[in-house]
Amino acid sequence: MRAAAALLLLLHAAFAARQDNDTKTYEYNIVVVGDIHDDVDALYRLRDHLQRHSRRYDMLLCTGDLTSMAHEATSKGTAGAGDVPRSNAYMRRAAAVAEALAAMAPLAYFVPGALDPLPLYDAPASAAPANQARNAHEQVEEVTRGLWVAGLGGAPAPFEYKGDGSKSTKKRARVANETKSWLNGFPYDDAEFKKRQQSLRKAISNIPAGDAVLLLTHAGPDGAGTSLLAGADPDSIDDPKGIRKQPLHAGSAALHDLLAAPCVQINHAHGRAHAAGGVARFGRTTVVNPGSLRYTRQYGTVTLMETRTYRPRRASSWRVVRAAIHDADDRSLDAATAAPALSPGRALVAGLALLVFGAVAARLCVSRADAPRSRSWRRRLYAAEFDAADDGDPLAAS
Repeated sequence: MRAAAALLLLLHAAFAARQDNDTKTYEYNIVVVGDIHDDVDALYRLRDHLQRHSRRYDMLLCTGDLTSMAHEATSKGTAGAGDVPRSNAYMRRAAAVAEALAAMAPLAYFVPGALDPLPLYDAPASAAPANQARNAHEQVEEVTRGLWVAGLGGAPAPFEYKGDGSKSTKKRARVANETKSWLNGFPYDDAEFKKRQQSLRKAISNIPAGDAVLLLTHAGPDGAGTSLLAGADPDSIDDPKGIRKQPLHAGSAALHDLLAAPCVQINHAHGRAHAAGGVARFGRTTVVNPGSLRYTRQYGTVTLMETRTYRPRRASSWRVVRAAIHDADDRSLDAATAAPALSPGRALVAGLALLVFGAVAARLCVSRADAPRSRSWRRRLYAAEFDAADDGDPLAAS
C-alpha cells in the first residue's frame, strides 16, 4: 500500500510539473509618449535617461502631434485642408520626430494628431522608411501572437457644457501662439470622426476571439478623466492660471462608444489633453494619457503580462499589470545609480585586488587550457542557448 501511495504521489508530482512547463508568463514593456510638438531633443534625452537606468522597452506608442502646424481661424470649429499651410516643412519636421521615435524601441507606432500635416493621414504604415516609426492611422496590425495595435489619428473640436447641460463647441479666436491651434478639430468633425471610428471597430471585430488590442488614438474617450481639462491653460500643470467654470472636454464621444462596445481592448493610449495626463479605467480598458513630452514633460509606461500555453495548442492571453505616468525631468534615480566616489586609499586597495584577481584567473586559465572539454558540457551549453532564444523576448518568439 505504501509503495502504491508513493507511486501515486510521484505521478501527481510529475503531472503537476508537466502542467507548469506547459504554461509560461512573460512581461512586455511599452513606453508611451505624445504631443512632441517638434521637440526632437526631448525624445533623445528621454532615450538616454531610460538607457542609463537599463530600462528596456519592447515597443513605443506615440499618441500624435509630432509637429505644431498652425491652423487658420475657423468659425465651424473644425479645420480642413484649406485651413492649413501648403508646405513640406511640417512633413520634414514630422519625419525627424518619427526617426527619433524609432530609435527608442525595437518597434514604434504613432498616429497623426490635430497639429500634424494632412499627408500623414494618407500614409500607410507599410510606406514608412525602415528608420522611422510606423503610422498606425486606420491600421490594425498584429504585433506578436495574440496582440494587435489599432490606430486612429485626428480629433474633433473640444467642447464644454453650458449651464443647462447642452453641448457648446468652443470657438477659437485667432491667437498668435500656434500651440493653441489645437482648439480646432482636425481633420475630421464629429460626424466624420464617428464614421472613421465605426470602420475601425469593424476591422477590430475581425481579430480572433481571445486576442488583445492596444488602441492608439490622438483624442481620448469622452468621459475619461484623461480627456478633461480643468485648468485655464491646457499646456501647464505647474501654472494652470486658474480653474475653468466648466471643464473642457477634449475627448470624443465616438471613442467612448468604441470602448463601451464588447471587444478585446486592454489598453488605450491617447494624447491631445496635455494637462490631463494620467491613468484611468474605462470598463475593462486601461486608459493612458502620457501628457505632453514638450509642455508637461511627462511620459507613460505600460507593462503587459503574456500567459503562454503550449498544450493542447500554443495560445497567448494578455493583460495590463502596471501602468504609470512619469516625470521626464526626474533625475532622482541618477544619483542612486551613480558609482560612489572612492578615496585615494580605497582606490589603491581596489586596484591591487583587481591585479591579484587577474593573476589568479590567468593562472587558472593556463592550467585548464590542456584539459579536454566533455561533449556533454557542450550539449548543455547549446541546449541553454536554444532555451534562451525560445523563452526570451515575445517578439523574437513569435
